[in-house]
Amino acid sequence: MSTPEEASDYLTRTNFKSIIEWLTAEAILNRPEDPMFFCKHLLDAKINERGGVPFSPEQPNEYVRTCYSEASNLADEHGRIHGKVVGPTNPSEGTAGGVPESMVQRMKTLERLIVASRSIADNMDPFDATNTIIKESCGILNADRASIFTMTNDKKDIVLMVAEGAKNITVPVGVGISGGVAASGEVVNIPDAYADDRFDSSFDAKTGYKTNNILCLPIMDSSDEIVGVLQLINKAEGPFTAEDEEIAHILASQAGIALKNAKTFRAQQLVQQKLRSVTDLVRAMQADMGINSLIFTLTGKAPRLVDADRCTIFLLDEKANALTAMQGEINVKVPLDKPSIASSVANTGELINIPEAYEDDRFGGHKFDKESGYRTRTILCLPIRAKQKVCGVIQLINKGEGVFDTDDEEMMTTFLDMAGPILMESTLMQGMSKDEATNELEGAGVGSRKAAAKQPTLGGFTEEEEEEEEEEDA
Repeated sequence: MSTPEEASDYLTRTNFKSIIEWLTAEAILNRPEDPMFFCKHLLDAKINERGGVPFSPEQPNEYVRTCYSEASNLADEHGRIHGKVVGPTNPSEGTAGGVPESMVQRMKTLERLIVASRSIADNMDPFDATNTIIKESCGILNADRASIFTMTNDKKDIVLMVAEGAKNITVPVGVGISGGVAASGEVVNIPDAYADDRFDSSFDAKTGYKTNNILCLPIMDSSDEIVGVLQLINKAEGPFTAEDEEIAHILASQAGIALKNAKTFRAQQLVQQKLRSVTDLVRAMQADMGINSLIFTLTGKAPRLVDADRCTIFLLDEKANALTAMQGEINVKVPLDKPSIASSVANTGELINIPEAYEDDRFGGHKFDKESGYRTRTILCLPIRAKQKVCGVIQLINKGEGVFDTDDEEMMTTFLDMAGPILMESTLMQGMSKDEATNELEGAGVGSRKAAAKQPTLGGFTEEEEEEEEEEDA
């Protein structure tokens, strides 16, 4: 227990009496309804002003002088101090532990960002990671909606990243708000969407949703290259602030990591998919099946080798001087003497790789696209050979992402080197007797007598040939 002398020394050394005098003067001057919290607020504010500087006994003297100076300014002509009566201070507007409330909120936000980053990093699946980023962005920035667009490989479009299998929304780079951000790399903060010429209100008109404010910013990879766009809509408390932009940049950085992981993840999936497809195709080609069944199997599985959306296999009909493809119950004929992508490949024996179908004069599918609503973008068309002789054409439409590249060309060429002789063998077998087919195979150099003997007599590929076969059987 301290002695009276030690207590007196402490009060003198810390200038504690001046602290009490200052608090008393401030209380009289302000007349708070809650003097306990009022004193706490004053002490927290002064501690915060010190900025980490140790306490000095001279500081309370300055506080007292400042308080008396303010009191003098409030005195009337007779010297009476009426004071300023204030209401109770709101704790949310004060400080906590010497830290301003704004700083406390910022620390809480950063904590949420750290938690969100961990959650995003735990999701290797690109769509799960995207959904996590969207959820966290809306929660942290108090936005109603958020979207992530990814840049295509050709840098011409950004595609809305949604659940796998869902219909994607494509926006050309440089068009609209998100497309403009993808082109410029600049942040766009729009407090009033309808006052901005770049805003397209057609979606609001269709859905009844009302877009008020928008925050849109680029997503960069580790090389500072734009790989996507993050867009947030309708902050609850009003327009997005500069602090919101700073937070959104952090979220966009996480999105960049997620998109990179997504690309790696997708590449691994495609490799596994290609390996499975090659195995399935080899098994299918080794099985004893009719030409129609074989083509159906190849048409269904070949697109997986290059991540294409659709595939058509045309077989060469030399008698008709045309390419023939079975689509459902209908035989489609492409004359070799008429300009088209497939006929050009059949005539020249050279592959054609088209990055944009609508910019190529040989593309004739405009009518089909218009009637069906399908949009043909990229085309890869290759010849099918058997012993250097073209026996057909395979046409692949719309690569999943970007354009068909040299790897796709090499993959399909290697596959067709195996498939070509088998297709030729199956084609020659249709409508022929065993001896006729054997002679044709040996003459074309695409098989052997033993291989031909193993092949069953197959049904015709075209309706005309089926009719001819029936007549011969009769």
